[in-house]
Order: sequence, then C-alpha cells, then structure tokens
Amino acid sequence: MPMQMEEARGFLMQALRQPHWTEVEGLLMAVGDLKAKAGPQRQQLPLPRGADGRSHLEKGESALISEIIWTFIIQGILVPGRDDSNRNLPFLRLTDYGRRCMEENKILPHDPDGYLKEFERAVPSADPTIVEYLTEALQCFIHGLNRSAAIMLGGASEKGILLLIDSYAASIADPNKKTTIENQISKASSIFRKYKIFEKEFPALKQKLPQDLSDNVDTLLSGVFSLIRSSRNESGHPASGVSVDRDTNYSHLKLFVPYCQRICGLIGWFQNNPT
Repeated sequence: MPMQMEEARGFLMQALRQPHWTEVEGLLMAVGDLKAKAGPQRQQLPLPRGADGRSHLEKGESALISEIIWTFIIQGILVPGRDDSNRNLPFLRLTDYGRRCMEENKILPHDPDGYLKEFERAVPSADPTIVEYLTEALQCFIHGLNRSAAIMLGGASEKGILLLIDSYAASIADPNKKTTIENQISKASSIFRKYKIFEKEFPALKQKLPQDLSDNVDTLLSGVFSLIRSSRNESGHPASGVSVDRDTNYSHLKLFVPYCQRICGLIGWFQNNPT
C-alpha cells in the first residue's frame, strides 16, 4: 500500500535524524528502509544484491518524498547544498533551525500527524473544539502562516481555560459562594478577567490537589496561558505592530501538550472533588 503524505512526512523526519545523508537520494534510501521496517503491513522480501532502500519505494513515492523535502526547505528546516564546493541540489543539509529541531528527538509541530497522535495519547479527554483549533494551528504553522497559527492556538487555549473555569465553578460546594463566583464569571467581559477570578481562588485549591497536578502548576498553567494569549492578541490586532514569528509558534506548540494535559487533569479533579 503506497504511503500517504502524513506517513511519508513522519518517515522523512526520522531519516533527517540519521547520520551520513548529504543529498536527496540518501534521504530516499533512508525513507525506503524505514518504510520496510515500519510493521507487518510493510514486510517485504530482502533486497536484490546491490539494491538499496529506494527499492522499497512504490510508484510515486519518490516524488511524494521530494515534495515534502521542498516543504521542509520552505519551512527553513533544510537548505540546498552541502558546503561551499557543493551549493546546490541534489545536495542538502539541515539549517541551524533544522538541527535544533532534530536534536530534540521528539514529535514536532512540523509532523502534524505525529504531533496530533502524541497529543491524543497524552490528552485523551481533550474537548473536540480544542483538537479542531489545534489541528488548524498546525496546518497554519507548516504553511508559514504565523499570525493565523497563533490565533488558532490561542483559540484552543481559550477553550481549555474556559472549560477549566466552568469546572471549578461547578465544583463549589457552598451554594452562596457558587452563585457569587458564577455571577462574577458571567459578568466578566473577557477571558482574561474570567481567568483572574479563577486565579484569585486557586491558591487555596492547590493545597488539596494531588502532587501530579500541583507540581509547577503556576508556571505550566498561568505562564503558558499568558504566553499563548499574548501571541494571539498581538496576531489578531495589526495595530500592535508586533509580528509573531515561527520560533515563537514552534515553542508554544511544544508547550501546548503538557499545558493542555494539566488543564484536563484539573478539570477531571474538579469534576470528582467538591470544593
């Protein structure tokens, strides 16, 4: 069965972490080898004598991989050329940015399918709206639409925070306090003001939380919320004059998985523990 775009992109990301490739053909060989080792559905007979990983590639797959290589060039991960003596294709090398990405050895935003699989594994209870906005943020990111990526990621973050605030309000045991907090949240004119109401109550709640939810919760919750919100506001208001760049979105997308994981963990705790 021929590879689809997302699968081929994942194999190419793995190939880029391997040593000794210096040109397009070397990456085609590496992707072919990775495809052959990917699982029972990819089992193939041993290669003929003198053949290489390219023999595992089916019709059209070399062109598909070449297309992805060009998207990585556009995204600033790869650049044509190997050195001063070989400055053009078919030679390739990682950019400084590309090397930093590969050194992390984690699922990266440049591999949207792999990123979303990791997100769904880490946060299986994530609200569908969060997943929808996150998916669009990733697509904007890989196409270089940095303002749009920041706005979509901000939407995903906002949905998570609103669900967290609502789950806290619903957990309040004292009916008078519950009514007061719910009225304050309802009247708050922005998510920032709603979050401030929750933030004021949160210190007393932290003492009741299990350690896996309380560890570094201020940095992971308030810190990341503020970062993503700031980028979203700057991207959505051209008059600010601030440009959200690729590296900022890259960092925020990496932070989003543990951030949303903690939000959903807290929501689950509030749903099961009256406060």
